[in-house]
Amino acid sequence: MTQGADAARRGRLSGGAVTLLVAVFVDALGSGLYMAVSVIFFTRYLDLGSGQVGIGLSVAGALSFLSLVPVGILADRVGPRRMLIAAHLVRGALLLCYPFASGFLPFLCVVSLLAVADRGASPLVQGLFGTAVGKEQRVRAMGRARSLQNLGLALGGLVAGAALLPDDDLVYLLVLYADSLSFLLAAVLVTRLRPAVAAPSEGGGRPLPLPLRQRLSVFRDRRFAVLTTLNSLVSLHVTVLTAGVPLWLLAHDGIPRAVIAWTLVLNTVVVVLFQVRATRDTESAADGGRALRRSGVLLALCCGALAVSGTVPTVAAVVLVLGAVAFQAFAEMHQQAGAWAISYDLAPEDRRQVYLAFFGLGNAARNTYGPLVITFLVVRQGAAGWLLLGALVAGAGFAAARFGRSGAPAAPGPVREQASAPAVPPAPPAPPAPPAPLAPPTHAVLPDIQGGSRGHRS
Repeated sequence: MTQGADAARRGRLSGGAVTLLVAVFVDALGSGLYMAVSVIFFTRYLDLGSGQVGIGLSVAGALSFLSLVPVGILADRVGPRRMLIAAHLVRGALLLCYPFASGFLPFLCVVSLLAVADRGASPLVQGLFGTAVGKEQRVRAMGRARSLQNLGLALGGLVAGAALLPDDDLVYLLVLYADSLSFLLAAVLVTRLRPAVAAPSEGGGRPLPLPLRQRLSVFRDRRFAVLTTLNSLVSLHVTVLTAGVPLWLLAHDGIPRAVIAWTLVLNTVVVVLFQVRATRDTESAADGGRALRRSGVLLALCCGALAVSGTVPTVAAVVLVLGAVAFQAFAEMHQQAGAWAISYDLAPEDRRQVYLAFFGLGNAARNTYGPLVITFLVVRQGAAGWLLLGALVAGAGFAAARFGRSGAPAAPGPVREQASAPAVPPAPPAPPAPPAPLAPPTHAVLPDIQGGSRGHRS
């Protein structure tokens, strides 16, 4: 990395990026409130059975998975800013509808629409950061957003925990309305962002409204699909923390149950403090692949420590579990940095949102198969299951490092060949260098903007 690029990466973020960071924090603060009381509200206020709540959440998750790519296609047409404003407003309005969803079908409609809006918001935020800051600062900005998001969720959870003490229906309603207000405030903040100029038109490329077949070219992009799958496997650190560790601790009576809460606090603190630092020197797809490799190794160490924790005395077991969660937290941070770098670098500017949405399918799929992997490997196989899981994620990380390199085999993408065509004409200036002083800036900037084409087709 040149000194100029390093200085640009470490420079101050733009006002638009800071505004977007504030919007992310406000969103997370409200979400933290909601997450702490949602299930209680469903069962106590709406008088739904636990089975109805489970079915409703499962259906909502499936619909949100199916909606990711269509939302990305629409965002490429109308812009991520407008779509994110709409998503925030829809989320706020749906929360206001919850108190009136007294039956299962109304609840199913509200929770499903809310899940679609929630799931679609994440790639929209990432797409907006792609236009709010320069290429060198994208991953760093996302790292700050991740830290603020964790901080907001933690603070919202603490406030909601205090609000739950009275155990009153009015308190549940106030928490719900506060979450709705947070989405409204986030939408207002996003409206203050300047509409981004479409990058492809700057370089003389084709206009933004692309044919649907070209927008769906991501499904024919083999390298991107492989990296999406490998990233999904490495991101199993989420399921390890939220399901694997609690189930493991519950299966060992000698370990205090309070350790489950300690692991969540430890993870939050580590991510808030070190996420930005973990994004250092992670910009290209190759950097992202190496970050996934580090994440896979760290998560394998976490699994190894958890495997041993079931065979040692209580104090040593607690130390091993907390150490394992520390490894898990650093694995999480490197995986996030690698995912941002890969998805930014390999996504063409004119189809960025649909590529980011496709990449998000891996995380959505992990939420489906992750609990099954934990159940059948960890709960049933014990220590051997942890070791198998560690080997799986480490292997996925090393494979990601291989496919992340620019020399990795790529899919023959006719659409992408056309999209990067404007960068090919500079061949004539090769013999006489002086006659074309204006050409280098135009064609030097285009590959920089379309980082996905740069590292993806070679």
